[in-house]
Amino acid sequence: MKLFCLNIFFCLFFSTVLLSQEEEGNSGFDQYSSSVFNSKKNALYVISGMTENQGGVVLPVPIFSLVLIDQIGQNNSVNTNLKAKYIDVAVTQRGDNNQFIVDKQANVIIQNVYQNGQNNTIRDFSLKMNEEVNVQYIQQGDNQNIQVMGSNSLSRSMRVIQSGNGASVIILNQ
Repeated sequence: MKLFCLNIFFCLFFSTVLLSQEEEGNSGFDQYSSSVFNSKKNALYVISGMTENQGGVVLPVPIFSLVLIDQIGQNNSVNTNLKAKYIDVAVTQRGDNNQFIVDKQANVIIQNVYQNGQNNTIRDFSLKMNEEVNVQYIQQGDNQNIQVMGSNSLSRSMRVIQSGNGASVIILNQ
């Protein structure tokens, strides 16, 4: 009899737990659904990126910064010093002893770097540019060198592709 009562107790206890877990976590949230707020998790992520000013009004944070580094190999290095309202930099390094150094200041910085090989170097120094910078560097091979100093309207949407071995490019902008 004790065993029967104990089984009934456990059945009742666990059935309420199961019933309480049945409802979806986004219930009542569907009416506010959009591409940005398609789940409660995304909504909380967007809200966490907002700040409150002195008047109590919540304002979005105007700065977006993303630097993505993907490295396979040994002794690869990335050194970035970027200042902009919007930063989107992706660096992929495949091989050994590849180096990417960038020191850049602009309104918008979008930069893609791909280094595939050994001992490749990219140095990019461009300060005080009040425009959008959208640059792509691709190095396929070994012992290649790209040096960029300065910025102007011609270099703000530049694409440099090197292939082979031992190539060097120096770009001076005023």
